[in-house]
Amino acid sequence: MVIDDFHYLPRELQGSITRILKPLVFEGVPVIYLAIPHRRFDAVKVEREMNGRVENVEVPIWDVEELKTIAQLGFPLLNVMPELNTSMRLAREAQGSPHLMQEFCKKMCLKSGISESADAGLHVNPDFEYEHIFREVANDLGKNIFDRLARGPRTRTDRKQRRLRKGGEADIYRVVLMALADLKPSVETIEYEPLRASIRSILNDSLPEAHEVSRVLEQMAKISATDESSVPVIDYEKDDRKLHITDPFFAFFLRWGHELINA
Repeated sequence: MVIDDFHYLPRELQGSITRILKPLVFEGVPVIYLAIPHRRFDAVKVEREMNGRVENVEVPIWDVEELKTIAQLGFPLLNVMPELNTSMRLAREAQGSPHLMQEFCKKMCLKSGISESADAGLHVNPDFEYEHIFREVANDLGKNIFDRLARGPRTRTDRKQRRLRKGGEADIYRVVLMALADLKPSVETIEYEPLRASIRSILNDSLPEAHEVSRVLEQMAKISATDESSVPVIDYEKDDRKLHITDPFFAFFLRWGHELINA
């Protein structure tokens, strides 16, 4: 039996399912829970008797060498000969995601006027501006969920605006996202203190209290989990004060969506 996205289930439901399946597991029936890495031991947390009966099998993200093969195999099929370092440049920005790597290659072809296999070998401009591709892909794949998180939950009153060091103002939801973007995270876990230091660096005054930031992160995680148009992009562990970036598209947007984030 395979249960996908086990980590998205409420803890109570996780416990109920695990207790129902526990007798079958004890009888030797294999049960597989698919979960993001930092939630891999949820089954043990909700049902202590599963301790010692759960084995963690990690499925690693694609590494740079694997991602490079997408370009190295795909471009020749179009009779395209890009620069030697093109596949490496794209792979390093792909956040371990083959989907992102494919998007980069597609955008590169379209911007080079390549829509089908050429009769003669084509060379891509060696001065190709990759940054334009990265910004466009970030906008295409990450802006919608960013806007949802930046709006936050509905409130009856306007949120307090805080002054930014670079000028202008932003409410606490956009401030937290701006601070997160300044950290330029990958798909990883972010401790509270580095995030708080980043918030301090972008605000001119009115540094939010720890409980305010924690509340915002909780709300963002809820919005992310209930957004029908996307896979949840973040997860927040309140007790440990740890924020987990779980989606490569969102991580990529935080790194390359500067103009939209700081608008």
